[in-house]
Amino acid sequence: MIGRKPKKTALVYFSLNGNTDYVANRIAEEIGNQADLDVIRLEPKKPYVDKGPMKFVKGGAAATFGAKPELKAYDFEPKEYDTIIFGTPVWAGTFAPPLRTFMLAHKLKGKNIALFINSSSGNVDKCLAKLDKYLKKTNLIATLSLVDPLRSMSTEDLEEIRKFAREILENKE
Repeated sequence: MIGRKPKKTALVYFSLNGNTDYVANRIAEEIGNQADLDVIRLEPKKPYVDKGPMKFVKGGAAATFGAKPELKAYDFEPKEYDTIIFGTPVWAGTFAPPLRTFMLAHKLKGKNIALFINSSSGNVDKCLAKLDKYLKKTNLIATLSLVDPLRSMSTEDLEEIRKFAREILENKE
């Protein structure tokens, strides 16, 4: 690989109430020194309601009906990355709409993909199945599922995050 610049890793995520942000920061701490990492927090131009019952009504409807919200500007050039880590909360059994916007906007074929998903129930199977439809022809290298990690901040969760980071790094070698 003489003359070729090593590819980078992107950590791309959406967080509404801080759980996914918390996990993204822990992952960045674990792999940031060992991989060329860019962190991209997706933010919709029109923010979601983040409190009260309308948070669930509007967010759930957006997720269920496949909304593709317009996002604030971010810097991402797919050819610079060989690995992309996606993070999302579970909304109505699927992933948050800002990730849909991102995945549809970029060619991800052939990329190594890692997924971390936060939920309140621990049931992420439907969410993983729906993500799989958007990540065809990619190489899934690691998954992580946590239940309300910001609330618990348990040593078990931190160990799962470390294990997830190690899996990603091992697949970059």
